[in-house]
Amino acid sequence: MKKFNYKFDAILKVKDNIKKQAMKEVAEVGKEIEQRLLKKENLVAELKDCKLNSKKKTMKVSELQFIESHIYSLNKKIQTVDNEIIRLKYLLKMKQSVLVEKTKESKIFHKLKETKLIQHKSDENKEELKMLDELAIQKMSRN
Repeated sequence: MKKFNYKFDAILKVKDNIKKQAMKEVAEVGKEIEQRLLKKENLVAELKDCKLNSKKKTMKVSELQFIESHIYSLNKKIQTVDNEIIRLKYLLKMKQSVLVEKTKESKIFHKLKETKLIQHKSDENKEELKMLDELAIQKMSRN
């Protein structure tokens, strides 16, 4: 029996590597989104604490002004993080669509390999049956 040799094996390996790279990129962007969400949660918690502290105590005008400017700064940071999250979610959608495309390409070559392997096995079986028939005919002709 001949060994099965898939002529697009190199392309299949490249497609699989590209697919793995796309998966890695999707995971990295997802991780970045999680980090930004955690950062936002921390900023929101700090903002709540700051607002609670400003209402609890009697304080000087300068301290109140400082707290108000800090609250304003925190709101700006939260807004910036929100914009980053929106940008990263858009990037994630793009990376996911690339991943879907690369997965489809890889599946096409895997299916083609499966089909060629089945065809190869079928051809091998036909050859083997043909050889067995010839051996049977030769044996019958000798008797």
